[in-house]
Amino acid sequence: MSTTRGERDQRIHQVVFRWTDQHLLGGRGIGPVGTSLGQRDLAWWSGLLDNGDLVGLLHPDRPALGLLRPQSRPGMAVIVRADAVPTSSRGSHQLHALVGTADVLTARLAFGLRDWDGWLPPADGSLADPQLPALDPADLEAASTLPGRADPQEVAALLRHVLRHPDYHFHFAGAASDPYALGHALASLLDVSLIVEGDVQAAAVQPRIAVTVEKTHLRIPPAHWYRKSPASRAPLEDWAEDIGYLVEQVLAAPSQATPRRPQELLQSLSHLRYQRQGLYRLLRQALRIDTQGEEVAKARRYLAQDDGLRWAQGEFTTLSLSETTELCRFWRDWPSMPEQLTAFLRSRVASLALDWEDTPELDSLRAAGQRLFTSPSSAHKRSEQIRPVFDRIARLWQEGQGRSTIDRGVLLWHARQLADLSATEVQALVEKLEVPAAHLIVLAAHYTGDPGTREFRRGLLGALQQCATATQDHQEAVRAELQENGFLLEALADETAERRRELFGSLLVLGYGPPQAGQTDPQLSRQLEQELTRVGGHPLFHSLLPIAARHLTIASRLRIWREFPHVGNALPLDGASTYLAGRLLRAQTVEEFLQTLRLLFDLRCTGALQVHEFQQVCQEHEYFQEKLYAFRDTKDPYGEAGLDIIFALAELMWLASGEMPPEDRERALSEKKVRELEREERFPDPPYFRLALIRVSATHWGHTATSERLWNSFPLHLSEHFRRHPGLVQLVGAPPVAETGRRWGARRKLWPRAGEESTRNTSEAPSLPLDPSHPAVEDRDSEIKSQDLSETPHRDAGRAATTYRLPEPGGAAHGADDNTTVVADEEWDAEPYGTGPRQHRSDEAPLVFAPPAAARKRTWLSPVVEGWHRLRRFRPWAGRTTRTRKPEKQSFTYPGLGPWARTALAVVAAVLIILAVIALILYFSFRLLNSPVNGVPQSSQSVSAPPAPSPTSPSLSSEETFR
Repeated sequence: MSTTRGERDQRIHQVVFRWTDQHLLGGRGIGPVGTSLGQRDLAWWSGLLDNGDLVGLLHPDRPALGLLRPQSRPGMAVIVRADAVPTSSRGSHQLHALVGTADVLTARLAFGLRDWDGWLPPADGSLADPQLPALDPADLEAASTLPGRADPQEVAALLRHVLRHPDYHFHFAGAASDPYALGHALASLLDVSLIVEGDVQAAAVQPRIAVTVEKTHLRIPPAHWYRKSPASRAPLEDWAEDIGYLVEQVLAAPSQATPRRPQELLQSLSHLRYQRQGLYRLLRQALRIDTQGEEVAKARRYLAQDDGLRWAQGEFTTLSLSETTELCRFWRDWPSMPEQLTAFLRSRVASLALDWEDTPELDSLRAAGQRLFTSPSSAHKRSEQIRPVFDRIARLWQEGQGRSTIDRGVLLWHARQLADLSATEVQALVEKLEVPAAHLIVLAAHYTGDPGTREFRRGLLGALQQCATATQDHQEAVRAELQENGFLLEALADETAERRRELFGSLLVLGYGPPQAGQTDPQLSRQLEQELTRVGGHPLFHSLLPIAARHLTIASRLRIWREFPHVGNALPLDGASTYLAGRLLRAQTVEEFLQTLRLLFDLRCTGALQVHEFQQVCQEHEYFQEKLYAFRDTKDPYGEAGLDIIFALAELMWLASGEMPPEDRERALSEKKVRELEREERFPDPPYFRLALIRVSATHWGHTATSERLWNSFPLHLSEHFRRHPGLVQLVGAPPVAETGRRWGARRKLWPRAGEESTRNTSEAPSLPLDPSHPAVEDRDSEIKSQDLSETPHRDAGRAATTYRLPEPGGAAHGADDNTTVVADEEWDAEPYGTGPRQHRSDEAPLVFAPPAAARKRTWLSPVVEGWHRLRRFRPWAGRTTRTRKPEKQSFTYPGLGPWARTALAVVAAVLIILAVIALILYFSFRLLNSPVNGVPQSSQSVSAPPAPSPTSPSLSSEETFR
């Protein structure tokens, strides 16, 4: 084995020397008989290990065992064991050597291998197989054992001799301890060559210990050997107590001790007294707590050295809780404190201050320990500072599997307090611990409200944002915690608007999955809608709705928009027109149709309705005529159902035109749009669509040219029939009347009667029952299975319904008797569309607007009263929404009088006017005749005397002519 290969080869090689007639080098006598080395290396090591000069006569029961370090091979060492051959007549012996590197082969390992089973039994002659295997250093370390425990006083005496004369060669004999145990103790203290060998002079004498410093072998002149014994007077008496303390510390844990050169150990003797008094007292001296002057400087010098740091590292674990707290308070009083000492103290503080228990003493330690975690100059130093904290928390986290979420949060909060962790560092710690998202939500809500926990809370929220998509089970837990803690809106209030939206979106993804366009789960959407409704009063609710809309179906969005009108356009309502059109087609009653229409009107009022899209929907479904005509009443086409159909068609026309329906019919739809709508008429009988056109083309001031043109399309008898329905006249307006009092239709002899001509086609109206399988009723959003928009999310099921009665002159088709109709106030928005602004209804007693018919006396005003009550019962134009409106403008009419009565009244009024005009003419004519211009005397003469005739007076004939 060459030097280069020997330095590179980490294996342990063997060489065995015996007396033989022919050894491996070709000679007779003592030579190598077995090896794992090559031929060249074997020759070199054979010359070096001259076993004839290595030891003398050996005691047959005690082998010579030790370590040699050749000077010619730096970094190499050899463990030798010499055994006497009991059967040899010439007193020969066998030498077994292990060759390897000095960092692996030590004197302590050599004495530990005394009982190793790899040693060959002593004998003469050659080996059957001269090729021996190379050994693994790990196997030798595992085979090493402690040979025994030596007397500490004997070890201290031998150590004092070596330290006093480190260059001498000593033979120690006469020790009471086992020589191998004594050699192992010295090997744990000193890094020297040691061999325990038998006495060369007498077999009865105890073996001796040979100590030398880096010699090739023990061929040293006898005059250079110093024979000592533990009983002899040892030098260094002043340091005897310190050396004794050092020996006790090493013998307590010999495997953990680091052997040192005698010179190094001698120089460190002055520091042993600090080790005797303990680390706590030494640090108090260094921190000037109770010491001044030269002692402070000495203590600091020792702690700054490598020996002091190595010793202090192990001693920090012995500091108590109170001692550690006191040292932390004064730690910054040493400006040039070594960073290694500070790191040792940080580890001790982290191990004591971070625990599941919470006591005032631990709080004091955490408060004092913050002085050790100052802001460093680089990120790397900061990472080194908080590493003990992270390691301690990770270890406790694994041990506390049964702990509650709040207990774990308290542990994290203590770590934040101790190391003054930033939000980024808290997030890194939480991600390292892999805390579930549901637990993070609980902790974020628990530490909300205290300004001092803002950084800690931000770190938890940051960890939530970085959480990966959870499984289904985790999503259920996250949803439960989000509902319990109000979606962390209070915690999000401290964040910026942009970060708030990002965090809220991450929370919804964790609880409800990533949003998928057109594939939103209706059940999850409904659940999210209900949970959002509970936090609708929070100030942040308005700003976070656009994020929540990604996880909501259009039905849920509309319900939230209806529940919270103040959100305005903050909630996206894309696709609302198509969805509501499907609801119009699925309506089972006209009241349900009007409720959906009311929602459309409210959307248009706030600008949330997409007009162009709704126009296309209306044109595609022909303004829902087939659906509405199915709701008609065949017995009374212009009763309540018919008026509702006309009103619904009129509102659809306004909405589809892109204009807002006027509040009090103050304006009419343009002629162009009316003509476009005329082409959409499908069912002329009953002419609901044409009457709706008349409503939108006229105003409450009177008829327009368009409305008159539309009225002209009806035959005379049909117009007179319309005039006999006060509700229809009030809703649409009365047909126009000619100035002569004659019906305008009488002059139009050439116009066809009803049924002879249609404005568009001759299609018949659909039958009343509309099959649900009909295409017009097909559910266009079958995946969305939610409750009716009219149903409030917060219904009080225990509240009794409040009822009130309205007069019903037409009979008891809908009431409990012949004169009343019972209407229940069961839930929000349940009253029919268009009945005016909703008034506050008392729950204590029903409201009766009119007594029964039997209790009333019928007079000539009864038709007027009955018509008035009928109008009060149905006023679809009075109010579409609950918003503030102008007072209703009404004209003074007598709904109970017929057309002939009104004509007679008009004739009487005209005659009275003519008589008044004639009276005025006569009066002024009389005044003119008596004026002076006509020759009436103006003197003061008596009227009894006639005037004298004058030639200039006019004649009778001329006066009469004048008259």
